[in-house]
Amino acid sequence: MRRVVVILLIAIALFLFYSIATHTDKPNNIETYHFDFDEIDKDFWLVSEWESYKRAYDLVKTDNGILELSQDVTGIMPYMLSKPLELQSKDVLTIKRRIKISHGSDTFSGGLALYQTLDLELMPEPTDGAWFTAFGDGVALIEYSYDLTHESNRPGKDVFRFLAADWEYNDNYQLITPVYDEWVDETLIFDMRSNQMIYKLGDKEYKLYSYKLDKSAIRILMHPYGTGTGNKIEIDSMDVTIEDKSTR
Repeated sequence: MRRVVVILLIAIALFLFYSIATHTDKPNNIETYHFDFDEIDKDFWLVSEWESYKRAYDLVKTDNGILELSQDVTGIMPYMLSKPLELQSKDVLTIKRRIKISHGSDTFSGGLALYQTLDLELMPEPTDGAWFTAFGDGVALIEYSYDLTHESNRPGKDVFRFLAADWEYNDNYQLITPVYDEWVDETLIFDMRSNQMIYKLGDKEYKLYSYKLDKSAIRILMHPYGTGTGNKIEIDSMDVTIEDKSTR
């Protein structure tokens, strides 16, 4: 009987030892999209003309892995819109780009924006409102603003603006010293757990808080909007990641 008890105790001890030794935290699930822009990923990106949803991939230029968004001499303005990226309540969305931003001699308000949407398809569904309402509800905007006339009602003059959706009535924004005509690393993070948004430009970091999202997906919008010629955004590389931060 005593021998049986000893064997049983040894078995229990070994079970506990191996349970502890082999236990590891559940790794976070990470979904990654990498773009080096040797060509446009037409399953991920819609390229179209301002105020249109028609596919027009010839409006952007790619050369040696550099994507260029710019207005041509005819005045046609391109934009790039991502497919809807589904997010869960514990996810963190991170957008990293290496970019060079240039402005012309007139006005410039190019940008990087986030929209929340219920859409699941790449092509947006037109609405009864303004054309861009088909993208969804605005969440965040990084605006590269160069405006000699300063007709905008947005804060600051000749600055980069980091704007939350409620910037106008809650002063929920940051004004950033612009960086033009040089390559710089840019990061935009949206944390679904806290609704915190973090924008990084070079070695500077800025934080805002968003309203709580109530739609299932996020779209990314990129554009070089402005008047005149010479406004352009060049992108050397871009990574989009969605990381599940929930733990077991």
